[in-house]
Amino acid sequence: MLALLKKRNPHEQAAKAVYGQLLEKTRAPVFYTEYGVPDTFDGRFDLLLLHTFFIINRLTGEGRVGRDFNQALFDAVFADMDQSLREAGIGDMGVPKRQRKMMKAFNGRMHAYADAQKSEAAMTDALKRNVYGTLKEVPAQNIEKMRDYMKRGIATLEKYSATDIMAAKAVI
Repeated sequence: MLALLKKRNPHEQAAKAVYGQLLEKTRAPVFYTEYGVPDTFDGRFDLLLLHTFFIINRLTGEGRVGRDFNQALFDAVFADMDQSLREAGIGDMGVPKRQRKMMKAFNGRMHAYADAQKSEAAMTDALKRNVYGTLKEVPAQNIEKMRDYMKRGIATLEKYSATDIMAAKAVI
């Protein structure tokens, strides 16, 4: 009943569509076979956050519509994470604790990737710490490939209008 009173974000459905595209992208085997991203929950989560960053970063300068869409995208990501945790057998008491940890990671990654655009060294460090953070050693060529991929992802989205991105018409 209270859900009916809650104001809905007008971008909710579009953000879910974009989130679906991001999930599909992060499931591409190339990231795990050629880029060396760990094929684990943490590796997939960090790859999802990197792709989510591409969208959030691009829409940050779009005023209120960008902020509202980014919030809807964040909500879509974490609604799915909630469901995924429950499907993985995490009990009702454990889900909020894990969600808080994941939200903190999300926030940290968004800031780290924003700062990483300042230099190649910063980008390399951010990717090594986050996407490859669970690995003891990462081949330099994997980080270099991922750094180039990150640069291309950011540049590619600059070519799209905010309207096209929010309508799930952009392809990273």
